[in-house]
Amino acid sequence: MTCSGGTCSPTAAKAVLNVGDLESLLASGAVTVTTTGSGVQAGDIRVDAPLSWSSTNTLTLNAYQSIEIDQQISALGAGGITLNTQPGVPLYFNRKGRITFADLASPLTVNNTYYTLVNNIATLAADIANNPRFPGGNYALANDYDASIDGTYASPPIADYETGTVLGLGNAISNLAIDDPTPGANVGLFAFIGEAEGPYVLSLKLAHVNVKGGDGSSVGGMVGYSYAHLQYVSVSGRVRGGASSYVGGLVGQGEQGLISNSNSSAMVSGSRASFVGGLGGNGSAYASYATGKVRGGKNATAGGLIGDGYAQDSFATGSVSAGSGSYVGGFAGSGSGFNSYATGMVTGGNDSLVGGFVGFVGGDDQPIYSDPTAFCSYSTGKTAGGTGSYVGGYAGELAFGASDAYWDTTTSGTNVGVGHGNASGVTGLTTAQFQSGLPAGFSKKIWHEDSNINGGLPYLRANPPPS
Repeated sequence: MTCSGGTCSPTAAKAVLNVGDLESLLASGAVTVTTTGSGVQAGDIRVDAPLSWSSTNTLTLNAYQSIEIDQQISALGAGGITLNTQPGVPLYFNRKGRITFADLASPLTVNNTYYTLVNNIATLAADIANNPRFPGGNYALANDYDASIDGTYASPPIADYETGTVLGLGNAISNLAIDDPTPGANVGLFAFIGEAEGPYVLSLKLAHVNVKGGDGSSVGGMVGYSYAHLQYVSVSGRVRGGASSYVGGLVGQGEQGLISNSNSSAMVSGSRASFVGGLGGNGSAYASYATGKVRGGKNATAGGLIGDGYAQDSFATGSVSAGSGSYVGGFAGSGSGFNSYATGMVTGGNDSLVGGFVGFVGGDDQPIYSDPTAFCSYSTGKTAGGTGSYVGGYAGELAFGASDAYWDTTTSGTNVGVGHGNASGVTGLTTAQFQSGLPAGFSKKIWHEDSNINGGLPYLRANPPPS
């Protein structure tokens, strides 16, 4: 790259700017790094080495397409940051990627939107509540925050959020504890995120949460009841709900909102007649995954990813269990998935519908989120049910059949793909057959196989399993 007059521009499409050179420039003045050079148009900016500076100068990253943060960027003084991507393209924070600020007065602007920096839950909650445009505004977490000093909240710290964006910058809130037994409450870091102007929560991590709600509640580690778009967010820890509740690692109830490019490893449990999912109690998801154990009580609807709903390009690996009279699936208790898979053990009580991928799809009781068919999907988990249950390696019951749906006859312990209903389009394969090539109907542009990844089984190119 070439740097002159405070601007660094590329001389080639894959140009590299040395981090030491950039830090030296920031020590003496503001710097803009752009993907547009003389006769050159690069696409993305990737921060691939730790970067820090202590001056009051501002770093601006102008990308023609996206900005990917793979390492930490630290404004150690009062310096500011401006980030610009192609409209509609979010920032990408990978595992080690984050942006931190030492001074909360430092300016942060992302795609022409100014963000107020906060460094704890109390400040974020107060700023949202006092914002003149509904309970809302645009905020960014300036650093990691350990919420153990807050003690256990008796109600959600943020009651309502209606408009704007909360940007985590790849930082984490850890040890959040909430215990709200109020019947019918919405429980999570955010109790309710509304739909006034399509709020977003982006690139925020919750680690080691302990969130508990009462009967009839909507309980999620991040949000109890959500109309929002949650993207690049994650939760670990434990989330629990009472009877007749919606419980999910990220979201309890997800109405018209969407979870995308997100994940949960939280252990999730609900009592009698609850909707329980590793990612969400109900709703829809895209390019996401869940790895935590899921447990429901009697008459529950329990799924490794979603209790009741629809997901695409996603997967679940945690074990799933529920009591008698339940819908239980490795991916969804009731619903469907497209270009998705599940690998966890699935166990139901008496008189249940149990499937390695989905418990139930179709019929008069078909959920509002369900697609009539679940296709380009597979499951490998061992399935079992009590007396009077319908158990299938792929589905407990399908009313409409499926398309390009598969289950592993080696690991599931059954040669029955669908316990009850229409088994058309559902095929059993051995583990060796799965590992020998992609099943019919699986696109090579979306799916891939590698003996060193996912046990040699098919995985999603754009959403590989965590290493």
